[in-house]
Amino acid sequence: MRRFAVFGLGRFGGQVAISLADLGADVLAVDNSPEKCDALKRVAGIHPLCFDATNEQALRESGVDEVDTAIVAMGAHRESSILVTALLRRLAIPRIVARAVDDLHKQILQLVGAALVFNPEVEMAIRAAQQVFAGSLHERMSLPTGHHLVEVDAMEPLIGKTLKDLDFRHRFELNVIAIRTRTPYVDDLGESRFKVSTNLTPRADDEIGKGDALVLIGTPNRVREFLELCK
Repeated sequence: MRRFAVFGLGRFGGQVAISLADLGADVLAVDNSPEKCDALKRVAGIHPLCFDATNEQALRESGVDEVDTAIVAMGAHRESSILVTALLRRLAIPRIVARAVDDLHKQILQLVGAALVFNPEVEMAIRAAQQVFAGSLHERMSLPTGHHLVEVDAMEPLIGKTLKDLDFRHRFELNVIAIRTRTPYVDDLGESRFKVSTNLTPRADDEIGKGDALVLIGTPNRVREFLELCK
């Protein structure tokens, strides 16, 4: 089982801890607020620890040196987040992830030992812009090759046609790497639900159905052109 430590249990850090536990991870959740620690005591997989993480001695005694990844989520407290990141690096934590509030904060966190730094406010704004630009867009990821990976709802002209009919590779210069299908069903309580299944090896004769989502890879320009069609 992978072990994580989350420092700072505000709305962001607390949700990170809960999400990691839901994924099956073992999580040390650290904050100097007893109230924030108590709020997570009953969450399976989370072990709240209430202490000041900027205290090196307390940090060493906490057992945090046994985790695989540490997440410094106290972004609003710049000095504390920088100090905790530096102390974690001194403890030789294999991987340190930190939250930044601006570019300067990000640069400092990287200098003192964070392998990955992100700004959730900026990323949320980007995601919101993507949704406004193309409401059918669920996810977009930039790949090291310069290509984009996107998940987008299948628009009406695609419904009922096979991948061979649509010829994504030559018509759009995009590769379809997966198809997500939502199948309606009624649960034991009589409520309407959807079961989501993913076809990770789509074939040429696979037909796109209503409610399906396509996972595509292509250059930014080709993805942009395709999203324009999805408006």
